[in-house]
Amino acid sequence: MMQSLPELKAKKYKTVREETVIGLRAVAFMKHGTTTQVQIKTPVGQTYRCECIFIGFDGEKRLFFSLPTENLNQVNQFFIEGYRLAVDAVSDEGEGAKVRFASKISTVLKTPINLVMVELPQQAKLIQQRKDNRYELNVKGEIPLDHRRLPVNLTDISAGGCGFSFDAIAPVFEKHHQMAIQIQAPNSDECFILSGQIENRQQKWGMQRYGVSFDRSGLKHCEALIKRLVYDGSYYIFNPHVEEKE
Repeated sequence: MMQSLPELKAKKYKTVREETVIGLRAVAFMKHGTTTQVQIKTPVGQTYRCECIFIGFDGEKRLFFSLPTENLNQVNQFFIEGYRLAVDAVSDEGEGAKVRFASKISTVLKTPINLVMVELPQQAKLIQQRKDNRYELNVKGEIPLDHRRLPVNLTDISAGGCGFSFDAIAPVFEKHHQMAIQIQAPNSDECFILSGQIENRQQKWGMQRYGVSFDRSGLKHCEALIKRLVYDGSYYIFNPHVEEKE
């Protein structure tokens, strides 16, 4: 039996919950194949920022990341065994979290593959970012671009925003980029426009995933959209029986 999506009400307060957890727990929030932000600091205070792909965890004391493939001179200069580094990773687990920790490079491999091993941190910061409950979706939409329309998949929705993804490495939307997702209701002239700004981005296996916070107009269209959705046992989808009722 299909269930309607409950009424979404944004909480009146804004909160960012931060807690210190053991490193092992923090790693559980990190998904292999996702992009992480890395900052390396040398003993003399020089810093280097880059993106690395989180490959995985050996279950004991080592994390594995890919080496960047660009700016090889800087990569060779900063990815040195023993150098300190800070890692920022965004997870879509639970209510959405940012994992942040400091550690040390233990091993750098360049043959047969480019790989950097990092020591499991003793502790990490887990920052819960979402303030509203999130519901998984299976809804198609489009983002109008200058010369074309980009097909996207809405992956989740809440009272304050939504997530979407698309199977391409381009275009790339930067944080705070203003955008709008247009959703056409099936067998209807209704069009919902979820407008707002980009809050975060992940890239995994050639797929880009973004989080969007709605503006005032986007919130109104969100309220209208959720009235048309029902749960099919796995995701919320457009109610296929709405037209029959009318």
